Amino acid sequence: MKQELLRILRDVFRSAGYSVNESSRYDLVAEKDGYKTVIKFGSDPDMSDLKFFADQVLEGIGLYVSTTDVDPDVKLYGEDLGLIIWNRDEVAMHIGRAVLADIEGTASGLELVRAPSAYSNVHSCLSETSETRPLSEVFRGTVVSARESAAPSHHSAISASPFAQVIVTEHAIDPVHLELQAASLKLTRDRAAALGKPHVQTVQALVLKLVPFWRYSYSLKVEKKYRSKIIDISGEGVGYLNALNGSISNIAISEVRDVLELPDNDYELKSQIITHTQAKDSILNMLIDEHTKDLRFDDTKGEAIISEHKRFKPAVEDINLMVDMVYVPIWEVKGPRNSVELNAHTGEVLTHPVDDDVEFM
Repeated sequence: MKQELLRILRDVFRSAGYSVNESSRYDLVAEKDGYKTVIKFGSDPDMSDLKFFADQVLEGIGLYVSTTDVDPDVKLYGEDLGLIIWNRDEVAMHIGRAVLADIEGTASGLELVRAPSAYSNVHSCLSETSETRPLSEVFRGTVVSARESAAPSHHSAISASPFAQVIVTEHAIDPVHLELQAASLKLTRDRAAALGKPHVQTVQALVLKLVPFWRYSYSLKVEKKYRSKIIDISGEGVGYLNALNGSISNIAISEVRDVLELPDNDYELKSQIITHTQAKDSILNMLIDEHTKDLRFDDTKGEAIISEHKRFKPAVEDINLMVDMVYVPIWEVKGPRNSVELNAHTGEVLTHPVDDDVEFM
């Protein structure tokens, strides 16, 4: 049943103008007008199922599609987490709407999931909302409960979605802007705690660290001659060297900006230990080793076969290398016995500590 429903909803979203792809983390990812909807299928979900899914939604809107009816309290809980919940009847309703729109020739304009407003527009949307118009009409499934919206708190945050976090505050903390070449911070403190909890059992503290990495880009193209053969040595690429411990890192960075925006001033700016010269020397040695070729040449003399091994490697001057520093925000989630680190730019759980004082189980 799940596969059939997947196929039907994939066709429904595509006919409505969404680009739809399958995902290993979710079931489907639909995108339209720059907004992503990550879709998860299940049946008879409970609160823990919805909390687990909500913690996985790092960007876009989370849509949980249930093949059964959903308990009203569970549905409200999921909506308070920022999810859109379709139970059995709503799935049938949306499929029916899509079929009718397809018959009428208006399917491409069908808005199955309305993306919440951008940060700057959230407050204006709420101010236009009257008592008779529920918040669910503003966010269309990204619901803020009436209980939370009515609570007179000066520090509480109402969870909507990764695109819209409505802050009810009398004295908001101004964000901090650092003139630092860095990857942007995308993983919030609450998300980091939720993602780190399974690894540490009990979250005792969270620390935001700005860790320096030497980013390098290189290219080389060399031709070595041996007898009548030409050995081509070429390559290009981008990589990162940890400026704290000197190791080559597979840290993921999709974009780098000149100004880093942080929610507050509660962070640790790590100082580099590996200098630019040390990093450049280490990277050059690594690239030379990586592009060195060991080749075997066979020659026949009479009835004897003579084998010869030759090594060809690029020289330092053959490599065009650029090295600059980039800071990456890292959440360290501390538990009673161990810690885990998360790339705050991508949400990825790091398998190797970026700092020597981190203890992993």
